[in-house]
Amino acid sequence: LQLTGGGCRCAGMLEVKWKGRWSRVCQDSVSQAGADGICRRLGCGPPIAEPLQLGFAGGKETRARPLRCQGLAATLAGCRWEPANCTEHAILACSELVKTTPEPPPAPPTTTPEPTGPDRLRLVDGNFSCSGFVELHKQGLWGAVASSPGTWPELATQVCQAVHCGTAIDDHDHVKPQQGSHLPVRWEVVEHCKGPLFACFNRTSAGRGKAPAFITCSGPLPRALRRLAAGPTPCEGDMEVFHEGQWRVLCDSGMHRAQWGRQLCRELQCGNLSSSTKVREPPSMGVTCSFPSLHRCPSSLGTLQTCPRIRDSKPPPTGMAAGTIVSICLALLLFGILLLICGPPAYRRLMKR
Repeated sequence: LQLTGGGCRCAGMLEVKWKGRWSRVCQDSVSQAGADGICRRLGCGPPIAEPLQLGFAGGKETRARPLRCQGLAATLAGCRWEPANCTEHAILACSELVKTTPEPPPAPPTTTPEPTGPDRLRLVDGNFSCSGFVELHKQGLWGAVASSPGTWPELATQVCQAVHCGTAIDDHDHVKPQQGSHLPVRWEVVEHCKGPLFACFNRTSAGRGKAPAFITCSGPLPRALRRLAAGPTPCEGDMEVFHEGQWRVLCDSGMHRAQWGRQLCRELQCGNLSSSTKVREPPSMGVTCSFPSLHRCPSSLGTLQTCPRIRDSKPPPTGMAAGTIVSICLALLLFGILLLICGPPAYRRLMKR
């Protein structure tokens, strides 16, 4: 059986293939009760009562004479077909069968572990970007590194270099912040480690009882953000900071003068601080900072105002500097060369006179 002329396989004029040829089925061969069985036999849903308007293109092949089912079988499966001269042919409109096949279950998750990524270090919750608690990512796991007074100072500079923050410094002028609710301690330092940096950390099973390591690095900030100006050497002069595109005097707050001086001397590699004094005359236009650490000042400088400035100096030299000795030697050498070149002609002229 098949349905033709309805635009889909479940609607159209009913035809049956009999003796090798397709023939239309007379209307009186299909009962209303048998339509449901025919729709099921065609793989369609229940019949619907909507009228159909069928159109057939011209030039279609000639069909055999219509057939009539003798016996009125419900699904026309056991009919005895006979040719007939009927003018009304069976037209059926079955509904499309709704697919009830369940969707395939989602694919099971793969058991292949995802890439853990490279080992890396970071500093978090510090006084500035290059200080903080040390956290390590290794074997796909982030965790804080335990503080180890005996072995940790040896690795501090390597950690600073790994995070592009220069070298480690002892910042005793600023209080270490509290750890708070951050990553738990999961890593500890291997004692007497001489291998690569990341091989010097192992998992720890007693992280709860250990404090996280905190370090301060020299920082990526260029030294040009702070300087000593108007002095006889780069290690002497008035303390200035670079603020809003200009160099400004750092006002003396009266509390952190010595701390700032020690930090700046270390930063400028000028050795120990000799003296730090307040200079009131002449008055200067400067900015204020309320933090004891110079590293935090760039983000918290006050408004421009008239204030006394800070003048730092280094210890006076105990002997003749190496540069002075070299200058004297060069001067003597130059004098000797001039004497050799100009001496003989001058002597001859003197003798003639």
